[in-house]
Amino acid sequence: MGALRAAARLAAARGDSERAVAYLRRALREPPSSGREILLAELGRAEAPAHPAAAVRHLCASLSTLTVPARLEVVPVLADALERCQRGCQAAELLDHEDRLLTASDRPGEDAAFGLHNAVFGLRLQRVLIELEDVNKRPWTGKGRAALPAGDGRTRERAAAAVRSALAAGRVADAATVASYARDALDGPLPQDGVLTRAMAQAALSLVWCDQLAETARIVDRLSEQTRWCDGAAARTLISMGRCEVAYRSGDLPGALDAGRRWLDLASAFHGNPMIPLALAGVLRVLVETGRGEEAEPLLALAEHERYGDVWQWTHLLEARARMRLADGDHAGALEDLLECGRRQTAWQMDNPGILPWRSLAALAHRALGHSDRAARLAHQELEQAESWGAPRTLGISLRTAAVAVRGREGLKQSETSVGLLEEAGARLEQARSLVEYGTLRFEAGHVRLGRETTRRGLDLARQCGAVGLADLARERLQALGARPRRTPTAGISALTDRERRAAVLAARGLTNREIADTLFITQRTVENHLTSGFRKLGITGRRELAPLLDGEPS
Repeated sequence: MGALRAAARLAAARGDSERAVAYLRRALREPPSSGREILLAELGRAEAPAHPAAAVRHLCASLSTLTVPARLEVVPVLADALERCQRGCQAAELLDHEDRLLTASDRPGEDAAFGLHNAVFGLRLQRVLIELEDVNKRPWTGKGRAALPAGDGRTRERAAAAVRSALAAGRVADAATVASYARDALDGPLPQDGVLTRAMAQAALSLVWCDQLAETARIVDRLSEQTRWCDGAAARTLISMGRCEVAYRSGDLPGALDAGRRWLDLASAFHGNPMIPLALAGVLRVLVETGRGEEAEPLLALAEHERYGDVWQWTHLLEARARMRLADGDHAGALEDLLECGRRQTAWQMDNPGILPWRSLAALAHRALGHSDRAARLAHQELEQAESWGAPRTLGISLRTAAVAVRGREGLKQSETSVGLLEEAGARLEQARSLVEYGTLRFEAGHVRLGRETTRRGLDLARQCGAVGLADLARERLQALGARPRRTPTAGISALTDRERRAAVLAARGLTNREIADTLFITQRTVENHLTSGFRKLGITGRRELAPLLDGEPS
């Protein structure tokens, strides 16, 4: 048994969790010994990511005989496994029970040995995070059993700020207030504890929803540097999530797709992880924008409504599916998804266009179906929300939708303001969308030349982002405005995408694929794809020919 347990620990250290589980299960079949409960605990912890139901059985069987330090390691893992098995109430009861046992004990010596206050803090934070996943308990007040105790002062403050940022974003607060909570939570090193990192992920999402994209990118880069040699799955998931959300909202679609796929892979390693539909939605949005709908459909089939349909993250998947349906011309189907999305956002107290602009999309679906009054009403409602929220990207999107709905002089003014706000926010994809609509409205107002020039700017920006569908729409608009769109270059340096050019420049400087991947925060496979595509466009066959072509090109 001892040899098998040692082999399991070695396999786990190498990242081979399935082999570790196999060794421990074999050890469990050995003749009973006095250390069987510890073995059950080790097996349950190894099983927890991919086999939460089995982990629950083994951890529960071991719990009653474990010492206090061992219980403090097992209980959070067991609660997480219960939650992923859709047994959140039992997870909360377990955490409450352990909380009572610890706080009722009068053992000051053990307090020092086991870090009692910090242990209670971790249990209560996990309890709070479970409540945030429960639509009936989401209005967390910070009082009662789920209140965070006084442990490590700064850690507690950061965790509480993270929770407040997530809650305030869905209540009629302003973006500046929510962003201040999120900054407070993220001001410091990324904790190695999975529960604390989960709270930090809430803060990172909140900062993104506040349209603080450049700031979030800097924070994610800092956290990535801190955890470069860390193998913590929660930390790597948070970083991939942050990169995906920032890249998509900034208009870096290749970067968003690469980070989104990594995020989805990391989230999927934990069976039953409610983050899966959120990551899946992130990937689907990018595939739709880049004209790769054929890849989106099979991914959508991976979603398990029976498992995830009741979590708040599923709402994002509804919105992503609605975007797919809008792109396919299924406006009625998209509207059905969006209205359900709105119902759920309201129920979860997360009805904020900074989180999901479902009213804007529903207004476009209504307009396509000939429901002009309904479209205008939804656009006006979202604009009022966005003005209260006060974040530039959110307000720019809402102004564009309102402009499309009302048109005329008012619409022209709104669309012009939209373009400026989106440029200020660094949201190139949405700026391109607003330029196309602004150009159309200028043409309708009799500004023929300016209308064509503005629409062409939108086309160029859409191409830079890799937004195939939007670029096609812009070309159609230009043709309708009597202009002849410039053809997209297919060869030479000007034909390279931004990512292809950056990879090629670094390769020309002698960096290996691994070094390029580390520099650009992408996978080696993506580097290979960028270089292969770049070689074809440049008409070369290898890296040695890059330097003369890219001399003087900035990285």
